[in-house]
Amino acid sequence: MADKKIKLICSDIDATLTWGFKGISEANRQAIIDIMDNGILFGIASGRGYEDLRNYSSMWNIERPFDLIIGLNGSSLYDEKLKKDEKFFQISTDHLKKIVEAIDKTGLDSHIYIDGITLFSKISDRYLKIKDSSHRGFRVAEKLSDLYQKPTAKVLINVEDEQMDHYRAYFAPILESCDGKVKLIRTSPGAMEFVPYESNKLYALKKYCDRYGISLEDVAAFGDTSNDNEMIKGAGLGVCMLNGTDDTKALADVISEYEAKDDGFARYVYEHIL
Repeated sequence: MADKKIKLICSDIDATLTWGFKGISEANRQAIIDIMDNGILFGIASGRGYEDLRNYSSMWNIERPFDLIIGLNGSSLYDEKLKKDEKFFQISTDHLKKIVEAIDKTGLDSHIYIDGITLFSKISDRYLKIKDSSHRGFRVAEKLSDLYQKPTAKVLINVEDEQMDHYRAYFAPILESCDGKVKLIRTSPGAMEFVPYESNKLYALKKYCDRYGISLEDVAAFGDTSNDNEMIKGAGLGVCMLNGTDDTKALADVISEYEAKDDGFARYVYEHIL
């Protein structure tokens, strides 16, 4: 694709800027610094909430804060100029009850973000792996019903990629019973999330761009999987990582020449944008 003038770059994190639990590479970290030094706005977009994401710039040793942070798969937007985190969509308690109980019947654990903490349905391998790496508090529910007492923006389950089609089929009747208001999407390798049907990263990105008179044609979006699809398709330049899923690659303007684990983000930025 021909190079074009870009005013804003928004990137997914997992399997796009980072790989596994290794954190960001030096090449990708430097690319973000150079993006901002060249007067291009930069933001991150993730399934995590703002409480988890707000420290990422300092955690990555980037002196300037990100211009925007899209959280919860587009259900929240933090605007650095306004110093404000806006919330857009949540799953109702009635629908949460159906989802959480259906998950429990499979033997899987689930977790939600609520009241500034991550609440797990039970102790699991995933819980033990990430409880010490999050910026928010962690707690295991005393009873399953604790997970559906208040509306929340997502319910997360961990399943291997090769099992995802099975679980999509299994949960299809549950989603139908939620009146089309909830969808199940892959958010990273080994993770799927139940999210409000209207929630997507493009929604929050467009909110930001409209506020500051930025055309989506002047935006580059980077991602790797289904929760990036709308953002990849809606941006003027949508880049799917080489390691991305087929559905996301099909919507992208271009596929990176290198995978996320090989600094695909930085390589593309230096070759085609800076």
